[in-house]
Amino acid sequence: MKALPPTTPAGPADAPASGSRRGFLVSTLAGGAWVIGTGALPLAHAQTAPVGAPTNVTPRPPGFGAWLKFDPSGRVTALTNIAHLGQGTHRAIARVVAEELAVPPDWVRIEPAPVEPRFANRTLEVYATFGSVGFTSSHATLAPVCAAARDLLVRAAAARWGLAPQLCTARDGRVEHRPADGTPVRSAGYAELLQAAAALTPTDTPQPKAARDWTVLGHPAPAPAAEVGPKLDGRAVYGIDVQRPGQWVAAVLHAPTFGGLLESVDSAPALAIRGVRQVVTLPGGLAVVADGWWAAHKGTLALRPRWRDGPKASAGTYGHRRLLWLAVGDAVGRPMPAALSRRQDPEATARALADAAHVVELGFEVPFLAHETLEPMNATAEVRDRSAEVWVSTQSPGDVQRAVADALGLDPDAVTVHPQHCGGGFGRRLEPDVAVQAALIARAAGRPVKTIWSREADTRSGFCRPAMVARVRMALGADHRPTGLRVDMAGPSVLEHSGLTNTPAVDGFDWTLTMGWVNRRYALPRLDLRWTRVDVGLPCGYWRSVGHSQNCFFLECTLDHAARHAGLDPLDYRRRLLTGNARALAFIDALAARSDWAGPLPAGHFRGAALSEANGTLSGHVCEVQVTAPGRFRIVRLTAAIDPGVVADPAQVEAQMAGGTLFGLSAALFGEITMTNGRIDQGNFDDHPVLRLGQTPPLDVLVLAGGDAPGGVGEEGPPSIAPALANALLAASGKQVVQLPLHRSGWRLET
Repeated sequence: MKALPPTTPAGPADAPASGSRRGFLVSTLAGGAWVIGTGALPLAHAQTAPVGAPTNVTPRPPGFGAWLKFDPSGRVTALTNIAHLGQGTHRAIARVVAEELAVPPDWVRIEPAPVEPRFANRTLEVYATFGSVGFTSSHATLAPVCAAARDLLVRAAAARWGLAPQLCTARDGRVEHRPADGTPVRSAGYAELLQAAAALTPTDTPQPKAARDWTVLGHPAPAPAAEVGPKLDGRAVYGIDVQRPGQWVAAVLHAPTFGGLLESVDSAPALAIRGVRQVVTLPGGLAVVADGWWAAHKGTLALRPRWRDGPKASAGTYGHRRLLWLAVGDAVGRPMPAALSRRQDPEATARALADAAHVVELGFEVPFLAHETLEPMNATAEVRDRSAEVWVSTQSPGDVQRAVADALGLDPDAVTVHPQHCGGGFGRRLEPDVAVQAALIARAAGRPVKTIWSREADTRSGFCRPAMVARVRMALGADHRPTGLRVDMAGPSVLEHSGLTNTPAVDGFDWTLTMGWVNRRYALPRLDLRWTRVDVGLPCGYWRSVGHSQNCFFLECTLDHAARHAGLDPLDYRRRLLTGNARALAFIDALAARSDWAGPLPAGHFRGAALSEANGTLSGHVCEVQVTAPGRFRIVRLTAAIDPGVVADPAQVEAQMAGGTLFGLSAALFGEITMTNGRIDQGNFDDHPVLRLGQTPPLDVLVLAGGDAPGGVGEEGPPSIAPALANALLAASGKQVVQLPLHRSGWRLET
């Protein structure tokens, strides 16, 4: 999810300059901890022994912080501000540390950094995980710190032996000197060098290894047993697993319409249920607090509250769709500010459309989408007189801290947030709503409370990807190349609803709507992109890949339509738009070869392709379908390709691309949230299904490395799978797919 405007913001105001010896690399002995990073570790944190550290060693040898610390054996703990979302990013971070420190990967342990401003993500300016920056931002932060630590350890060993540092080498947690004359090798473990290294001054500009010199990164490796084992046997602690002494559990019941208010409720039926302790009134909802989840949930079912409807209580999907189509038909939307893209040029676009040899015009519609994280939304809170603690599966610990502090009337530094493993994020866990509820309930209960939203609670009261309609008009010259592009979009704003701290709208324009239209490598002309805000009150949030999730569908389907108009092969048409871009052309050629794009097809089989580009990464899909009957199809084969520039772990990149592909395919086939009288119609997987194992087609993933800098991986799978499938069905029928999910366009998956 690239939740950043086209111009990446600078780092936090208090981030030290990269060239400052005492800013970026601070070396000091503080409470027994050797500090290397952006500031000193708090004493309590510095003295926390890593898992597996001997308990009978006194005094404790120094460690590395703010980002690194060693235990007495030389093993290292690295802190991170990146959420554990199940995508393997923590494994990649461990490999960054192993690479730069020259230690075995299983020597590295990753744990969350304290939720403090100094540990904010420098790319995002907040303590959060989004925008596919997990690996890239971690490498930018940790690689120089680890390189500096390695340099100090090497220099300490060299001084011990009276040698020049360049004659010594760090390897496998030791520093060695291998004389050329065959005399005995000198060797010292990191643990015995720490005290001496602590007395040295770090270099101004630590130099991480170049990718060509990597021995750990860039090479396939199985997931370590220490990571896989706890997930398989249940030892890994997710937010929903947290247990506090004296803890109760809360279930929630929300107003059935968004913005609705409680008028009255009789708590007696809930309190009569064994185990129920309390009924708590919340803004727009109720909570039943009990000894356990089942009693609390039964308590919510027993209540019969009276609600005052919210301001959009009459809203429904049919009426909303009508308003969306009227808005794009009127073509009076707010123009994209030129500050968001220099390509915005309404006058040139109007001339191009007026003078075009051909005009391709299509209208698209995509629905609201739920995130459907497998781990239900939850948070555990403990509130005291002047402080609070929250244990939560979150992508945005910084916003949890701020929002809970605001709700309780505390200073942010009085709220301690403990980020936990997340059972799926997809953007839903960027919102602090559940954590705020948990804190309010815990304060009312006077003890720790774990708040859990049922699947129905989240589906009917949580955040969704916005529903959107787009009218696309592409002017073509006599050679069928695009000469102008007019896009009219209508729908709600993510920025208006989300609680994530992020770059605000620009001149009232939600910049997430530009994603997928600007900053593409295609030789597309100046455009006129406009947006009309049409909102039905349903809270909208960041969904995996954000604006790319719909705009890639709009653009790539339009390009296939233009290719058909020109009588050209769809990939050849895209090649024409990428002339001179060697990396993109090589990517298309590799995807075409891997999918056997030019090969013969059996009768009734058809192929479609689509490309995407975001976060410094190229990605794309080729989809082969078999039409089994009118309006019925099977997916015979999927080929996915990704080029993130630099590949840190090929197996991990392949896994993330596969997961993102199936996430996007599930949405294209089935994903849809609808409303009737201001209420969400769907509640659980029975009426809002996801792709099942038996429906999953064969999937081949090609991982390429065509650049010189690492790009994103986590959100690059979803955008191009829907248009690739739609373009395959266009090839099959000659009829453009313009509505998702596919049954809206008259197609159903054969099961």
